[in-house]
Amino acid sequence: MPKTLIRHAVSADFESLLEIDQASFPGGVSYDATELAYFMDREGAETIVLEVDKTIVAFLIMEVLRNRRRATVVTLDVDERHRRNGYGSQLLKRSEQTLADYGVEIYDLQVDVTNRAAIIFYKKHGFENVRVLPNYYANGHDAYLMVKELGLPT
Repeated sequence: MPKTLIRHAVSADFESLLEIDQASFPGGVSYDATELAYFMDREGAETIVLEVDKTIVAFLIMEVLRNRRRATVVTLDVDERHRRNGYGSQLLKRSEQTLADYGVEIYDLQVDVTNRAAIIFYKKHGFENVRVLPNYYANGHDAYLMVKELGLPT
């Protein structure tokens, strides 16, 4: 089993994250460098990466709105060569642990209605479809707004 490490992203990780994102999503959905930097640098944004043998193979960006006790998964990307190894699940679990520390109760995300694998993945992790967001993506695709209640901190 390869050694994995989850840590907060640093600026030197940017090119690797951009490469993974652009390989993970089609044009109109993937981020360009300006967009990715914007989401990583926003107030409340946190980016965590997962390394396998010191190489980044997955990352998650979340935006935390502490005053509203909400957070959004901006993107969860896993390098295609490393999918189906549980790395996305590990990042999602770590993000939820962080959000619990912040007192976040609602976690949401948007997912392309045609991305069946992602929808199944998020449902498996307790997210539910709330509504359709018409023409959400630049390519004209609709998105599902999916929400998970994290519950009150104990």
